[in-house]
Amino acid sequence: MKTSLYPLFFFVSDTFDIPAFFKGRPDSFSFQAEPPKSETLRFYDTFDWKGWNQKKAIVHCGYRLSVVEMKNGRELGSASLRKIPHSFFAGAIGEKTIATRLLNLSKLRAFICFATVETEVKRWRVLDENQKTIASIELRSIQSNFQGPGKITVKLSPIRGYGKELETVAEHLKQSPDYLEKSSFLDFYTTILAATATVPANYSPKPSFRLKPGNTIDKSARELLLSTLEVIHTNEQWIPKNIDTEFLHDYRVATRRTRSILAQLKGIFPPEELYHYKQAFRELGKRTNNLRDQDVYLIQAKKFKDLLPISMRDSLDPFFTDLRNRHKKELRTFSRYLGSEKYRLLMQEWESFLKNETSPDLKTTPDAEKKTSDVAVLTIQKAWKKVIRHGRNISRIATDTELHALRLDCKKLRYLLEFYASLFPAKTLQSVVRQLKTLQDNLGTFVDLSVQQNYLDDYLSHLESTAKNIPFAASLGGLVTALYHEREKVRSHFHSAFDAFDKSETEALFNELFNKYR
Repeated sequence: MKTSLYPLFFFVSDTFDIPAFFKGRPDSFSFQAEPPKSETLRFYDTFDWKGWNQKKAIVHCGYRLSVVEMKNGRELGSASLRKIPHSFFAGAIGEKTIATRLLNLSKLRAFICFATVETEVKRWRVLDENQKTIASIELRSIQSNFQGPGKITVKLSPIRGYGKELETVAEHLKQSPDYLEKSSFLDFYTTILAATATVPANYSPKPSFRLKPGNTIDKSARELLLSTLEVIHTNEQWIPKNIDTEFLHDYRVATRRTRSILAQLKGIFPPEELYHYKQAFRELGKRTNNLRDQDVYLIQAKKFKDLLPISMRDSLDPFFTDLRNRHKKELRTFSRYLGSEKYRLLMQEWESFLKNETSPDLKTTPDAEKKTSDVAVLTIQKAWKKVIRHGRNISRIATDTELHALRLDCKKLRYLLEFYASLFPAKTLQSVVRQLKTLQDNLGTFVDLSVQQNYLDDYLSHLESTAKNIPFAASLGGLVTALYHEREKVRSHFHSAFDAFDKSETEALFNELFNKYR
């Protein structure tokens, strides 16, 4: 008989009496009951379902937080969590094993409670003839609107070294007239999802709309921009709650994607509306710049401190305290804007414009009727060639201006690849994006370090010259110097990163993308 090292799950009727059923059975099992009790189960995951995507459940029960493997119900680790938070970060968990498990799922996103259920639990220890515990049985009944009337989940948990005995108990359970069917932890988990009307993995920060290559570019652009608008709307309601930084990040990326695609729609959208919305989304992006910069500093606070000698690190504390206070004010300001009539009207007008099905005026929009696939190939090819041309022209010194400009070129290319992704073979596209990402990582790190250094320079210039501020100013100056050296190291790696992108293999991948429509 195959032995199990994992819990076994079954459904039984609510009339099932375990001790009575086993009484008189040939195997000499006895049962030691624990007092029945009520337990509240709380289920957590990140907003983008990182736990679900990696087949891990995060469950809070009885002041303990556990990470459970969905496929077999095995507990991978647990930690005391006496407070019951609506959300928490992995780094806030004190127990190292479970904190590491959670950090492997998400370092930046908070784990948010998405379901709470009340349960009644009965537990027994299963004892052999020597009164040794060989397994435990748990009967958990959930309020009827979750699991259905008359249905109870049985969890049969193994004790190491007693796998055969566990299987024997399981076989006896299956012979009970109250036995309904074999179950699993995943069944239990999906029951909770269904009962709370929760759809897992229902969010992606990238456009998910599938384009039809033969549709007009006017129609496709509107569909894609509407899909991106959904991402904007999804995140805008979470930003004021300040649960994690990724709501603002995804919001900003969606607005930048919108601006990027609008920049490609000359001759496709009416010129007046095109100009108006390009300006509106540019202004919207500017409103979030300070907030995002502050987020980045606060996320990287430990990293920044570690760049300094130990003796100087604590002197940076006033900077981060000031930054948190500024962040609160900036968040309040932007949250008020998100709730304003001005913002509501902008989004409403934008959505109405995108949903307008009036035939385009070919006098002002001569390219509106072009096939989507033709425009996709043309714009991606043009953006790719621009990256290559500008990259090859960058001097050996690789000035700040040159690298900033190339980063924008790469972003535009990346957004186009993502917008038109559904038109191309996924495997080839993934290879192209992977090649581009290496270059983007180099440029992104360089620009981030430049922004951080400039921010600190400006902060230092406004710092009051007092004896009290001398250690503070010295630490800030040390951080500026450290960031400068980091930035120059990244700059020195630029040409090798670009050369890795500007090669025949990358060209072949792009041509493979385009060949489908040539």
